[in-house]
Amino acid sequence: METLTPRNQGIDMRRNFIAALALTFCVFAFASPALGQGYQSAVGWSGGVFFNTALNDGATGSGDFVEMTVDPTWVLNVNYDYWLGGGNLGIRANGGFSKPILPWVQGDREIRVYMADLGIILRPIAAGPDRSVLPFIGGGVGFMNWGLGDGLPTDYDPAGVRYGGEQSFDLIASAGAGLDFVTPWEWGEGPLVIRLEGRDYLQFSSPFDPIDSASDDFGLIHNVVVLLGFHTGMGTMPGG
Repeated sequence: METLTPRNQGIDMRRNFIAALALTFCVFAFASPALGQGYQSAVGWSGGVFFNTALNDGATGSGDFVEMTVDPTWVLNVNYDYWLGGGNLGIRANGGFSKPILPWVQGDREIRVYMADLGIILRPIAAGPDRSVLPFIGGGVGFMNWGLGDGLPTDYDPAGVRYGGEQSFDLIASAGAGLDFVTPWEWGEGPLVIRLEGRDYLQFSSPFDPIDSASDDFGLIHNVVVLLGFHTGMGTMPGG
């Protein structure tokens, strides 16, 4: 019998989630047309998978080099959309939370990660009564916080990193794309909408520094989330 390691569990979770996304797409892509968007704002909840590129890109370590990255793990997300005009352009605020595991001196550590951004969302195709699948793109700026704790500076030689001992909020830029599936069901003031989305939080600086002070800072970090969730509309758009 195969022993389930954290990495194997992460791979299985990612496969199951991708399968669920594909099934959801097939179901709603062929659903009967629903009413077009008549709501002006929406609150949504979603969950999915979080993974990233190395937090120590460009580092050199002794012995077996350790890449400071996380296995695919869960993430929770909330969002608020406010649509302008006819519903093609909107303003969106997002907040996310995850608890990945990172290797460290005393062994693997589970930490808290917070991410948030404010930006715009654009629908190239206008909402209408004959459309139940609405693609969108979006982007914004925000922050990311790796909850590594406060304390004395610590080195982790296998990864070539030093943690200064103080948590910080790092600047990020976000970009993503997705699909909204407008269902025939209503919840509250508007229709129930299923949202499938992929988003990249581009982090400009790492929470770690190189052990070698003469080395350059670590490279950019891509923090990717794949989300499946729902939202419900509130209020009425002008002319809606």
